[in-house]
Amino acid sequence: MRIRAAIFPLLPLLVAACHDDKPKTTDEPAASASSEAIPSDLVYNSFIEDNAPKAPVATSDGGAAAPETGSSTLDAPGADPKSTLRYAFSTKSRTVDATLTASGGPPGSPAQPPIHFAFTATPKLKSMMGKDATIDVKITKFDIKLPADAPPELAAGEAKLEKALVGVTGHFDVTQFGEIGDVAFDTDQLPPGAANVAGVIQQAFALIVVPLPNEPVGVGAKWEKVDSKRMADQGASVSMKTTITLLSRDAHTVTLKVENTSSGSIAVSDPRAPKGTTVEVKSNESYNVVARLDGVAEKVDGTGTVQRTQKVPGQPDQSLNVQQNLTLTSK
Repeated sequence: MRIRAAIFPLLPLLVAACHDDKPKTTDEPAASASSEAIPSDLVYNSFIEDNAPKAPVATSDGGAAAPETGSSTLDAPGADPKSTLRYAFSTKSRTVDATLTASGGPPGSPAQPPIHFAFTATPKLKSMMGKDATIDVKITKFDIKLPADAPPELAAGEAKLEKALVGVTGHFDVTQFGEIGDVAFDTDQLPPGAANVAGVIQQAFALIVVPLPNEPVGVGAKWEKVDSKRMADQGASVSMKTTITLLSRDAHTVTLKVENTSSGSIAVSDPRAPKGTTVEVKSNESYNVVARLDGVAEKVDGTGTVQRTQKVPGQPDQSLNVQQNLTLTSK
């Protein structure tokens, strides 16, 4: 499971989306250290690389074979009867409907409006053996529920983001053990606001398939998966631990509790920030997931808390907490 970016404040992104051009660099010197907060629409380095070599994946032309085991560690096998959990992907396309809400932010900031979006998810088998798949995704709907008295520039930003995002396609690989690769969008022409919001949408992608253990398990089983990533050219690292508990199962679905904890440090590359500025992010998330073993999850519902601490040389740390709620259904 890939590392997910913390949610960004949405209102600055709407304003940024009103402009066609990408952020311009400037010949002015970086801002000096002072008590003024760094702008909330700063650009962060976002290129994340794996620390370890990638595992080979199955191909349809006789290439490297897919790994036969997952990387989750079983902590408790659960009650009898026990059986193995494996994805057997069908090629059925499903429509996923999601709503993401957030509260919190800088003191005095307005409430964050809810995001509603939908996308199709279509598995395509990577080989005739049918163990692993590539899931193609396409964003079909996007809107931000602005209040009736929202300023015109926010409404214009929302309309521009909707236009930029609807129709965007991408894909990611997934194994029979629920091991997900990074999402690759099929366009790099998104305006700044749309690119950041697309990163938020990826949070939903990371929950529609859940990591599974190698061993047979029963109700009450618990397993975990640990990821470690590094930020290219920065020497920074991001780590995430996912703990999963099997709550129940029937002939078609398994109900799981998915708990994520993550921490990392991101360097600020925006020229407006003093040199050496970083943002440290810590998050805790808990979701109930009704997973289909033939495709994407039927339902996801849960909350997360993100603590974001801005560290500027010569200034006191500036921290804020954001709570987010995600609901997702597919049919």
